[in-house]
Amino acid sequence: MPKLFRRLSADDALITIIMIIGALLRLYRLSEIPFTHDEFSAILRTGFATFHDLIEKGIKIDGHPAGVQVFLYYMVKYFGVSEAVLKAPFILFGVISIWLVYRIGKDWFNSTVGLVVASFVAFLQFPVMYSQIARPYASGLFFVLMMVFFWTRVIFHPQRKYYLNLAGYVISGALCTYNHHFSMLFAAMVGISGLFFCSADKMRKYVAGGLLIVVLYLPHLPILLYQLGIGGIEGWLSKPGYNFIFDYVQYIFHFSIYIYLLIIILISLSLYWYQEIPPVRKKFILISLIWFLMPYIIGFIYSKYRSSVLQYSVLLFSFPFLLFVLFGFFKTEKALHKTILVALIGLIVIPSLIIERQHYKLFYHDAYREIVVESKHAVDSLGINRCAVILDTKKDINQYYLEKLTCEALTFNYLEDQAEIGGLAIWLDSCTTDFLAFGSLTSSKSENYAMMMEKFPFLIRHKSYCGGDFYLFSRKKPEKPSGEYFYSSVNTFEPSSPDWGWVNDKRCIDSLTLDGKKSYVNDLGSEFSPAYTKSLRDLIRTENDVIDVSVDVRLPPVFPGAWLVASISSEGKDLKWSSAAINDFVKPGHHGTVFISLRISDIDLRHHRLMFNTYIWNPVKSPYLMDNFKVRVRSGNPVIYGLYRKVGEIR
Repeated sequence: MPKLFRRLSADDALITIIMIIGALLRLYRLSEIPFTHDEFSAILRTGFATFHDLIEKGIKIDGHPAGVQVFLYYMVKYFGVSEAVLKAPFILFGVISIWLVYRIGKDWFNSTVGLVVASFVAFLQFPVMYSQIARPYASGLFFVLMMVFFWTRVIFHPQRKYYLNLAGYVISGALCTYNHHFSMLFAAMVGISGLFFCSADKMRKYVAGGLLIVVLYLPHLPILLYQLGIGGIEGWLSKPGYNFIFDYVQYIFHFSIYIYLLIIILISLSLYWYQEIPPVRKKFILISLIWFLMPYIIGFIYSKYRSSVLQYSVLLFSFPFLLFVLFGFFKTEKALHKTILVALIGLIVIPSLIIERQHYKLFYHDAYREIVVESKHAVDSLGINRCAVILDTKKDINQYYLEKLTCEALTFNYLEDQAEIGGLAIWLDSCTTDFLAFGSLTSSKSENYAMMMEKFPFLIRHKSYCGGDFYLFSRKKPEKPSGEYFYSSVNTFEPSSPDWGWVNDKRCIDSLTLDGKKSYVNDLGSEFSPAYTKSLRDLIRTENDVIDVSVDVRLPPVFPGAWLVASISSEGKDLKWSSAAINDFVKPGHHGTVFISLRISDIDLRHHRLMFNTYIWNPVKSPYLMDNFKVRVRSGNPVIYGLYRKVGEIR
């Protein structure tokens, strides 16, 4: 090995070291890297007998081009479902992308710029994590960079193996179109950009190459038209705000003050070692800026006015070009300077990945797997007859871990099976065990927790994961309960609590009560119940907290409908308005409890004078009886969005 490195130039030795470290960061405990929900979704759409069924039932409905799904289809068909096998090709794409970034930086600017940018691509969590996911992100980054690599030679070095480079440009461009809609968009930007720089004598051949990419894509066009017809993914992806780009840049750089300082130091050094930049390098700075901004701008506009598509993952393809904008001014070519720069980046970014971002703690402890592990442990330690398990996860995904962890014999209940009105409440009423284990994902309704606490009022254990939670509840008070509620306001109307503002005491009656001595009657013609209003800053401790609201109601035999409302407003404008239909919890002619919860981490708190409000809205103005109107606040999951936001303390 020493002899090998002695034969290498300083540049070759440094990029080799960068790539080895980048590979190790991606390959660490390869077989233990869990599948994400997105990967499971793709894997579950590979089990088709024919290629036609794969296209019709597994690809058209997904919203992505066919390339990666077809690749996974054959990988699963010939090698089975294995984390190591399915993720390895994408990790390889990620590692080779490090080299491609280096070569593009060297061709456009110099080897120093290439090494600096390659170091960030090798060590930052954004490219590391998406290299570990078997979805069209690492592959898209690889195809985009490969296209730019060949494009550079076709446009700026046509004297070097022109037709071979043109063939590479066409093939990589076609792969971009079959990989992801945003990598296809990027390929189109690259192709159009070439029209401004291509020499006149090569223009016809260049345009012919671009048209050939279009021709190669034509078989996929019916799938694209179908997917455009069904829209985007607004079922779970909200429209981006104007602060999206700033949040994205913070995310890229780990929300880390150390990396921000590193960037300032690197830019300062590039200016310290500054020499006049040749005009051709200025072109590449401008190209990099346009290529970074345009996918964001197009995605933002499309998401705002058509259907939501913009998320961090789709900007991976343009991300290296932001780095070229930041660090494209380095002129020094001294080996010592390059070594210092690479070492400095590694010494700051790698510890940030491991410690600040806690990548290997968060990403490697997937909620699906950990919920099964914790549920099995609870049943094994407490006894199957004493501990019931109910999960708000996907049964078909859960089955994978039941088989992998050899616990198929466990009997788990699933919330998706409780579809009737008041289904969870009915199931809880029928549950006779002393303990209840509950696993939930980010998509789960937060009010399920409060409903379970009504029947199992003591929390024994809460485990937080990125993407979900596990809870163990008990009917009996343990020696050391793990209570999470730190604030409570209950209006029993005996008399009314002052926190609830003005309440008509004449409606607090004792002739017909739900609990205690008095209940509150909303007479015929009353649209709104008594409301609770409080400054959100005075109500919560952190942005991870959850506000649980519940109210007992008795409905008349005919009750068209009313809603329990919880909202967050700023200066009179609702930022978050949620409602729970009373008839989803209580049938007309019956009594019961209605629940709604707000997870504060789902709300943008960057507004002034935030207020929390809750009340019952009864637009039909039917009469009903209410009691025990509760507002409680509990500590939530500090890492539920930890892979994409600042990380809190892991429980």
